[in-house]
Amino acid sequence: MSHRSPLTFAQTLESSLARLSERQRGLLATGSTLVSVLGFVGPALTGCDSAPADDAVSRAQEVIANGQPDWAQRMGARNRSMIRYYSDFWREFSGSGRYGYTGVTVFIKLRVQPVVGADLSYKKVGVVYREVGNPTPVTATGYYFARMPDGAEEWHVPVRSTLRQGTFTFNAWYEDGIYGRHFDDNNGELYAISWNGEAGDFVTVRPDYAASNAKFGAGGIKGTLAFSIVDLDYDKDIRLEWSTDDWRTTNVFGMGGPGESNKLRWDANIGIDFDRWVIDVDLPGSFTSFRYRLVYKHGVVAGADSVEFVGGGRGGYSLPKT
Repeated sequence: MSHRSPLTFAQTLESSLARLSERQRGLLATGSTLVSVLGFVGPALTGCDSAPADDAVSRAQEVIANGQPDWAQRMGARNRSMIRYYSDFWREFSGSGRYGYTGVTVFIKLRVQPVVGADLSYKKVGVVYREVGNPTPVTATGYYFARMPDGAEEWHVPVRSTLRQGTFTFNAWYEDGIYGRHFDDNNGELYAISWNGEAGDFVTVRPDYAASNAKFGAGGIKGTLAFSIVDLDYDKDIRLEWSTDDWRTTNVFGMGGPGESNKLRWDANIGIDFDRWVIDVDLPGSFTSFRYRLVYKHGVVAGADSVEFVGGGRGGYSLPKT
């Protein structure tokens, strides 16, 4: 776990409410108690139990920017017919330093539905984004670009970072000029974009060599492979793709639990904003090579649009034979 200061009860409650599934929100609307929906029982309500907090709640609090909702989500209405992320963007790098560029601006494309009678002085479009190393969501505003054939508008929102750490998440918002406020937060999962792109992203997914001890010998591969990933969201789909013939064929290990061989599992929080995932590999046989890559899929529940980040790129990493 990280050394972050503990959240207050109010902050924990707000975080839990923000992460309710659509089904859970429906239960609240039909009269279920908050206690039953969140699953609090017995000592957890009184605070008298000294045992660790529920794993799901404690891990959710480690999501970048604490997984907290932003002003647009609290004050607006989810409406993807009024504002929607195109799933399209481009990057512009700036500055120069000893290790390359010092800044990057990601231009996010949004589809906006105009309304008749809008006061253009009050019409605004933008995103709220969360990045590694910043505990607070940041608001960015965009500019009109063009009208589309169906009457909708294309807006571009520049989001700049000098930290450039892995991947940021965001939701899009739209104040329509007639007192309407709408947002698209990918059905509660948020969207995710790598600051530097797959070829230059060595942060979102990377090997944790200090926690790895897998050996590749004459009898096969045995031991632990560990990875550090940016904690974009509690819900994840992670798989290890591997090959013993330089990717002419590909095999896959999925997710599992403690004690399972050849299954990925969550191991620990690494400081703030990062998780460690490990896999205990037990692969007997005679191979000439072993290549592997970790594929991290974000946006895997609630009908969200998903995106994948690949550690090691398409070529993957290589475990040397000893």
